[in-house]
Amino acid sequence: MKKSLVILLLLLIGFSVQSRETAIEAVDTNHLRVCADPANMPFSNKEGKGYENDIAKLLGAKLNIPVVYDYFPQVIGYVRETLNKKKCDILIGITAGNDLILNTIPYMRWSYVMVYFKDSGIEVDRPNHPQLAELTIGMQAGTPPNFIIQKNNLMGRVRPYNLTFDPRKAIIGESIIEDMIDGLIDIAFMSGPIASHFLHKKGYTKDDFVFIPLETTDQGWGKMDYYTTMGVRDGETDWKKKLNKFIKENQKEIDAILKKHNIPILTLKPGKRKKSKDSTTKALIRGRAPVK
Repeated sequence: MKKSLVILLLLLIGFSVQSRETAIEAVDTNHLRVCADPANMPFSNKEGKGYENDIAKLLGAKLNIPVVYDYFPQVIGYVRETLNKKKCDILIGITAGNDLILNTIPYMRWSYVMVYFKDSGIEVDRPNHPQLAELTIGMQAGTPPNFIIQKNNLMGRVRPYNLTFDPRKAIIGESIIEDMIDGLIDIAFMSGPIASHFLHKKGYTKDDFVFIPLETTDQGWGKMDYYTTMGVRDGETDWKKKLNKFIKENQKEIDAILKKHNIPILTLKPGKRKKSKDSTTKALIRGRAPVK
């Protein structure tokens, strides 16, 4: 009886070790295999010009292994067709709380914004500013700012843009900025990183436009700011821990990459939202001068 128990215990240990090794072997230790969108600036592209490309390059350098890509457009089924099919071992940027993957700790927090040109005569400094009722607002259908627009009865002032699009024909974020330049819209409610990227691409600097971040509040606006993490396959906890260590040890270098790419970020406070004296959330509730 005792001998049988020992044999059973050894079999269980062997199965556990084999399972663990299988999980670890799913990650290629000789290459940093990254899945990314081939045409999704400012995040990534095939030419390696996105900020996620630069973060991947930094990670590869720290791990002392070459970076290789499997490019696939970020459409429905993106995770299933890439990470889960083991075509890669990491997604450099994915929203925290995604049920399809195992998230690392966050390395950035971004938000949707209100953006307009400084010389436009616009004085909007909060989502319920009365001047919005006189302006043409650019916004993608189905994006979170729709909640704010609806709450303030401004849908009649919206010039809508499609949520989905073929980047080979047109990029909606760029179209919104181009329409603002051409005067077809006065102000845009859109992703901060995307707005900043295309404004700088068109030759503008932060001195030319006003950015007002929209943080999540208890005012019934819905979720407006998000944490970005890296993503790995469910169960690959050792790999996740290794990436968490990388993020903690290299946060300043990651911040420098985001700054180089003109990515507007909010204060990173992993785990919880602390309300500081000068928080954007309080400023939005009470109204404040535009962000410089």
